Amino acid sequence: MRVLGWLLCALLFGLALALALLSLGTFASLAGTGPLWLRSLGGLEGALAEQLGLEGLGGVGQALSLMVLTSLCAALAAFVKPRA
Repeated sequence: MRVLGWLLCALLFGLALALALLSLGTFASLAGTGPLWLRSLGGLEGALAEQLGLEGLGGVGQALSLMVLTSLCAALAAFVKPRA
């Protein structure tokens, strides 16, 4: 059971890192002043949002929703982490 807990914790933490990069990329593409690799992550997020049908939120709404999802994934990763 502990192994499953650690596996779920690692999976949620990885998902939180991916969502954090996408939200940073979205903010960088909104401002237009970030590095190219970060703005390209924002473009990737825009394409993913279009595929999921979420383009109606707008850039700021998408970035804020990604921040909330990132926070939830990080909180769940900390919650399911097995304790000694």
